[in-house]
Order: sequence, then C-alpha cells, then structure tokens
Amino acid sequence: MVERHHPAATARVAPVIAAALIAIVAGACDSGAGDDVQATEIEFELLDASTATVGDYLDRPVVLNFFASWCTPCKAEMPALQSVHQQRSDIAVVGLAINDTRTRALEIVRETGAAYIIGLDLDATVGNAFGVVGMPTTLFITPDGQVAHRHTGGLTAQQITEQIDTHLTA
Repeated sequence: MVERHHPAATARVAPVIAAALIAIVAGACDSGAGDDVQATEIEFELLDASTATVGDYLDRPVVLNFFASWCTPCKAEMPALQSVHQQRSDIAVVGLAINDTRTRALEIVRETGAAYIIGLDLDATVGNAFGVVGMPTTLFITPDGQVAHRHTGGLTAQQITEQIDTHLTA
C-alpha cells in the first residue's frame, strides 16, 4: 500500500496540534508554582539590595506586577500602579523587573516615578513560579497567598482598582 500525503489536510491539522502543544506547555508552567516551594516564598532582591518574598507582604492583599524596561505597556502602566499605591494603603503594590538588569530597572523607576515596592527577578524565577508568560502581567493575590486574578497587558488605575474591588476586597 502506498501512503499518500494530503497537503491541505496537513495544513488544517497543524494549527490544531500547535495550539494543543501550547496549551500543554502553558499548563505545565502554571502548575509548578506550588510543587516544592510556594511561589510566594521565593526570595528576590529589592532595589535597595535587601531581599524579600511576596509572602512578606501578605498581611494584606498584594497587587504583584511583572514588568521589563523594554516593555512599552509596562512603562505606561507604572504610573497607574503608583496612583493605586498612593490611594490604597490596604493593598501592597509590588513590582518585579523580570529578565532585566538592575540598571535598567532603576532607570524605569526614575522615569515613571514608581515609589511602590520594586524588586528584581533577574532570572525569572518568581515569574516562572507564577506562570508569567507575557508582559506586563499583574497578579491579584489574597492574603492567604492565592492568585485570585491574573491580567496580562496594561491596566489603568481605574482598571486596577476595579480588579482589587472585585477579587481582593469584600
């Protein structure tokens, strides 16, 4: 029996297979956050050279934002995060520069006026533990360490406040 290949059939099936593989890989990345070490307990360096974990801020809900200096929507979003930080002392706003350098992280903080907690996730350890795959990504974390909501893409101050009200406050 001679095996025949049908290019049209292959073209229709290939995107389905690719989408399935992406879903499997994305699910595997997301599921590893709590296997051995809680993602909230992974240490990162703060800009002042001290260390912290997300868990250190769980005396209240946390808005955890992953950003990078090369990410234009990240830069645009930082003033919104600063506004929320100034208006909502009941929420810890934490930013982590992912796969970036200390120098570039300091530059973006100066450019945007961000005065909330800023740390460095230089090798994406924290980002990988939380399953971050796009920039910017903002996680809304309850005081018990659960991610109540995840948003990839830029947010305005109003949108951040709406997400806080929906997912983090009663």
